[in-house]
Amino acid sequence: VEAKMWTSAMSMYRQLEQWEDAKRVAKMHGGKQAFEKVVLAQAHATFKEHGAEAGAQLLAKHGLIEIAIDYAVEHSNFQHAFELANLSAKHKLPDIHLKKALALEDDEQFKLAEEEFIQAKKPKEAIDMYVHQRDWVSAMRVAEAYEPQSVNDVMVHHAKDLVDQNNMQAAENLFIQAGKPELAVKAYSSKRNVPEAVRVCKKHCPHMLGDVVDSYGEGGGAPGAPQSLDEILDAAKIYEETGNYSRAIDTYLSVTETASADPDRLEEVWENSVRLSMKHAQERYNETVSIVAKRLKLIQRYEAAAELYESIDAAREAVNCYIAGEVWDKARMLAQQMAPDMVRLVEDRYKSELVNKGAGDELIRRTGDVDSALDMYARNGDWTKCLSLAEKQSPKMLPHYLVQYCKILANKGDNLEACQMLVRYGPPPEPSNFQLYKVIHTDLLAGTDVSGASLVREMLLRVMTPPGALGAPPTPAALAEDRRPQAEFLKALMAAHFQSLRQRLRERNFAPELVAKMSVSLCRYCAEFPVDLAFYDAGIDCKNAGMINMSFFFLNRFLDIADAIDDPENAAIDNTDFMDTDIPSPYDLDLPEQNHISSDKVEEIRDWVLGWSMDQSVQQKMDTRQCDKCGSHIYGGAVVCVRCGTTSDPCAVTGFPVVKRNRVECTVCRVAANRDDWNMWVQHFKECPWCSSPQNPNY
Repeated sequence: VEAKMWTSAMSMYRQLEQWEDAKRVAKMHGGKQAFEKVVLAQAHATFKEHGAEAGAQLLAKHGLIEIAIDYAVEHSNFQHAFELANLSAKHKLPDIHLKKALALEDDEQFKLAEEEFIQAKKPKEAIDMYVHQRDWVSAMRVAEAYEPQSVNDVMVHHAKDLVDQNNMQAAENLFIQAGKPELAVKAYSSKRNVPEAVRVCKKHCPHMLGDVVDSYGEGGGAPGAPQSLDEILDAAKIYEETGNYSRAIDTYLSVTETASADPDRLEEVWENSVRLSMKHAQERYNETVSIVAKRLKLIQRYEAAAELYESIDAAREAVNCYIAGEVWDKARMLAQQMAPDMVRLVEDRYKSELVNKGAGDELIRRTGDVDSALDMYARNGDWTKCLSLAEKQSPKMLPHYLVQYCKILANKGDNLEACQMLVRYGPPPEPSNFQLYKVIHTDLLAGTDVSGASLVREMLLRVMTPPGALGAPPTPAALAEDRRPQAEFLKALMAAHFQSLRQRLRERNFAPELVAKMSVSLCRYCAEFPVDLAFYDAGIDCKNAGMINMSFFFLNRFLDIADAIDDPENAAIDNTDFMDTDIPSPYDLDLPEQNHISSDKVEEIRDWVLGWSMDQSVQQKMDTRQCDKCGSHIYGGAVVCVRCGTTSDPCAVTGFPVVKRNRVECTVCRVAANRDDWNMWVQHFKECPWCSSPQNPNY
């Protein structure tokens, strides 16, 4: 103390719990504040050892009543606090009741807490407690009994709770009872229920009506949330109902074509704007119609758009809309009445539309434009209609479309159908088409389709028949004299003729000797189809007819050709045996890239030929005949004598030369044939092999 360190002395006594000495030093040297601080420390120590009441009594003993009361409350010793207050500090009673009420509220003893709030003269806190607990009955009871001015607040809180539960009607009633209709309006607005918000506004707070409508017209509701179509329409209807027609028109027009996938609904919405502008805002009518008409075009309601354009005398726009909507009668009528310069445009567009739709019959019926219909069918690939129409109504154009179609078929490799079409409609004779005919006959004569050869025969015979020729087709002899460009098809025609006759005999398994002769004659035309097939058929058919020498002769040549095809670099075909025939030399032909006969069959034939070569009764030689003019012995199948150059007519049945002593002719077409071959054919088929006219045997 003498060192002026009384606080250290005081601390020493406190640590030793010599409280009287500590209080003496504090009071003497530190004054009242230091003394009270020591008393508080002693009270804390007493509380730890003897309880809160003992600590509070100590404080009261030293005249620190209010501190003692606060101390008792702090330690939840409310009974002692009340006792101290009742004795010495009654002004502290409300505060003690309030602190006790708050403690009871924390312990969820709400009824007891209410009583304490009331005794503390704090009914508002009791009401807030019940509001927080959503105990609306208790909150209202307390308000009505102790805080009448808070009754409306309780109703408002209760109503807001009902809004959260979407019980909007009950909430509205409470808001109105509380004298807060504007809160009902805001609640409906928050739920984006425009009609109800407007209803409440009209009845209780009309001054808010404009704000409500404007908030929806400007996208009110959830912040940043896009308005739905229904919400926009609700806002527009409100503008209508409140007489704000211009704003209603703008609102209807704010609906774009992306707002709905239903074009009917969009049209209905936009027509509302037209209706309003007509009745209530005529100064905006033309502008509104122009906007709506453009919108209607976007959703392809062209006729409705055209009618709107008509209403503002925009005739040209209306005509264009009628055209786009394919309302042709209205387009024609309006163009004739209001825009004569567009009449031609309407007809041209109508014709184009029919062409695009493939409505050829309608195009012809309405416009008579056969050429456009033909072009349309051709572009659409409807060749059946195209050719049929050309045949009936535009014969001059038939060749053009026929060749066009056949080229398409040939490019796809469908040469059989191309040939069928040419036979059906007649092949155009112009030389520019000859390459097409060559592609077709080359493919079909080499193919396996049984109808190919007969179709090629008919096609080429029509190509080679002179224009204007009537009656029976010209004979091979007459065609051989023809000097027109078509003469290049004579050999292909003859190949097709004999292939088709041979097929008919094979189908009936009849006259193998005639089949053999036909196959031998076809070797003369082997430039028109695969050469290996020609010699193979000749050899096999001769074998089947028992003509072994000739079979040996042709199959030996077939093997040479087959080997040359397999190994063209080392090909060596001896043509000596064929020098005195009219069969083309293999060196004058293009050999196929691959064999048409399987390797197994080739090896089987090789065994036959090898066997015959060792059989002395079989000779590799051709049959011969005597030339009618020079008497020389020549190859029996040759139509041209290699000695004197005399040319004989090919037999219409077999292709062999017609000899004078056996010559017969068809009574209709005068084609020549050898009697025995003719009779055998006619006895079976009853018709000429060349012109198909009915014939009888000739003995």
